[in-house]
Amino acid sequence: MIKRITSNIPIALTALVAAGFIVAPFVNADEVTVTETATVRLCGPLFSIDSNADKMTAVQRVKIIQGNLDRALIETTLQKRTPSYVAVKMKNRNPVVELDAHHIATADGNSAKRAGTSQIELAEKWADSIKKCLADSKAVDTYISSLKMETGPSKAFVELDKHISVVPPETKLPIKLASRFYFDGATLGDNVTAVLSRDVPLGPQFKTYLPAGTIAHGKVVPASLYTYNGFPNKHAVTIDFSSLETPDGQEIPINGFVVGGVNKFFRADALMADTQCALTAPAAGSTVAAKGLITGAWVQPTMERDLQARMPRLTMDRGSSFEILPGEELQLETAATTSIAIAAPLTL
Repeated sequence: MIKRITSNIPIALTALVAAGFIVAPFVNADEVTVTETATVRLCGPLFSIDSNADKMTAVQRVKIIQGNLDRALIETTLQKRTPSYVAVKMKNRNPVVELDAHHIATADGNSAKRAGTSQIELAEKWADSIKKCLADSKAVDTYISSLKMETGPSKAFVELDKHISVVPPETKLPIKLASRFYFDGATLGDNVTAVLSRDVPLGPQFKTYLPAGTIAHGKVVPASLYTYNGFPNKHAVTIDFSSLETPDGQEIPINGFVVGGVNKFFRADALMADTQCALTAPAAGSTVAAKGLITGAWVQPTMERDLQARMPRLTMDRGSSFEILPGEELQLETAATTSIAIAAPLTL
């Protein structure tokens, strides 16, 4: 049985409470503190509620707060699902925690009193818990995926725009290598890892995008596979990229390389992805691009060797001091068409 702690209640009424009789009609629920506790969760426990407020029990409040948080995570775009978009604002003289202007929770007086702190301090504590969790994007993506499975049919996930996005040859993707790369430290067959440094929209509709942080997997291979007449020489090497791995674990086959020449690479234009509306603000009334749910992907045959020989591929020649440092903005260019089956939410 839930215990209630009362004050300024007549002795006769207190006796009724002790006897287990219901006294709700005589007591303001907002003035009653309960011993039950419920917890709001994301990538683990975020914070607990153990007080009544707005005529609701702690359990009822947590259900509402959890629902607010879950909807905000689904409706907020990837770029804004970060700690910097969590804020505490004053509304109706109470501090409110928000995620990208989505209401999450109100830090009420009862909860603050129970915690022995002020309302604003409590709100900041709740906000800090959410920020800490949002910093772990992989855990957040896993949680959002579980929401889809647990909640069953949902408008955001049932009404889908299913289409095929095409990544044609000579598409350039902005990447950064995960570690230093230099010729004398490279051996044929070595793995090379890079990440997309910005969101990249996918045609032809550009309603979906590959998110920043997507991993590009590659290997060191002989440059002779893509050159003629032994140029630059038989010991030269290059990098072949064979797949992309999205933050939620989806794999997309590709055939790609680093754009450059002999012992040089071309930097990625800081606005390269913007020309396809990846990072520009959407026009009024338009739909914000979404990551989409990848349901399949396949790569077509690679371009003919003579065509690839004309492409500006990075090759590395022994004896040079050439190297690529982590964080260098590079361009990954595709040499084959990749088709991606995507189901994108109609309501974002």
